[in-house]
Amino acid sequence: MKSRHASRGFTLLETLVVALLIGIVALAAAPLLSSQNPTKLDVAAAEVGNALRFAFSEAGRMGGCVWVDGSVPGHLRVWSSAGCATSGLGVVSDPLTKRALDIDTSGPAFSGQVSMAAKFFVPGNGTAYPQLLIGSGTQLQVYDGATPTPNLVGPLGPGSGVVLRLGPQSVTVALNETTGLVTLP
Repeated sequence: MKSRHASRGFTLLETLVVALLIGIVALAAAPLLSSQNPTKLDVAAAEVGNALRFAFSEAGRMGGCVWVDGSVPGHLRVWSSAGCATSGLGVVSDPLTKRALDIDTSGPAFSGQVSMAAKFFVPGNGTAYPQLLIGSGTQLQVYDGATPTPNLVGPLGPGSGVVLRLGPQSVTVALNETTGLVTLP
């Protein structure tokens, strides 16, 4: 037997209760989706650390040189170099994606919220430079990032690395000036 009263929609009260519940869930989820999510900073640091380690392994595998270029804000690019020259740079491919190895913290992967700056120092000089040449063995030379031809500044010094920032938080992926050891925070 059918009921005489067929349901024709939602009552105003039911609609308000659902809207209230959606609002409460949105308020609870907002902190998780905020720009201050430290997971983004940890992921960016791991990506940079992996890229630097890969650059060192490529220099050893090729028996040549690899450039780490942080001269473009928000990017860390890795290039190969025939004869360790500043010209004729070749693309180093990311082993997972098979695309050019370019960490981009200004892009959608990090929602443009993580800033990155390569800071390579020379002993006795407090200026941070954006480029590093990794040669076979442990040859680590800092370059100034000038275009079209970067200038050699000197050997890698202490305190060098890549600084990542997310709001008030910051971490540094450090490079040992003697061994090239990459250290994550």
